[in-house]
Amino acid sequence: MSLNHRDGSRYGRTTKRKKSNLVLNVLIGLVFIFIIFLGTQLFFGKSDDKQVSTNEQELNETAGKNDDIAAEENEESAPEEEEESDSKTADEEKPADEEESEENTDENTENEDSETQVSENSDDPNVIKTMTNPGWAPVGTSQSEPHTSAYEEGHVDWDEKLKAVSAATGLASGDYTLYFLGNGGSEHHSVASIKNKASGENFKIYLEWVTGKGWKPTKVEQVKSL
Repeated sequence: MSLNHRDGSRYGRTTKRKKSNLVLNVLIGLVFIFIIFLGTQLFFGKSDDKQVSTNEQELNETAGKNDDIAAEENEESAPEEEEESDSKTADEEKPADEEESEENTDENTENEDSETQVSENSDDPNVIKTMTNPGWAPVGTSQSEPHTSAYEEGHVDWDEKLKAVSAATGLASGDYTLYFLGNGGSEHHSVASIKNKASGENFKIYLEWVTGKGWKPTKVEQVKSL
């Protein structure tokens, strides 16, 4: 009786020990699996976060480059737009008198560029030589039609005649002495007699009125006496 009891107690302890070891091994296995799972999540989670951060940085850099390029293009195009705008504004604000002056300047330039034709053959013994120029053009006018020729000093028509005299001779009003300015044979023809102050040469300038465009020189004669 006593021996069987001891054997039974030993068997019971052995069985309990095996069960405890089995439970412990299962728990250790579960813990190991949990550790592996947790480590995997941490590793891949960090990799994903790193990739997301890298992608965001690349996107920000690309956006920044695009903004810089757009800013440079705007800076380059801004001066051109300002120049075009300034040019258009200057053209729009240009007064009519200035435009007319430019047209007259162009006409005078054409006159200077054209070659003056000189002839020394004349039936008039008082004429030394005769000069004509196909480039002579009307000097412009502020008068309205129908035009009436005027020979009053200070009158706009008088001043425009003198302007035509200067265009034909290249002499400013202060460079010559005016001896005569009068009718040249009709309402629309005039003649002026002047003396070059510097050279003492005498000239007769023949003028013709062009409708709406003003007085135009047609002929200049260098004469022995006025």
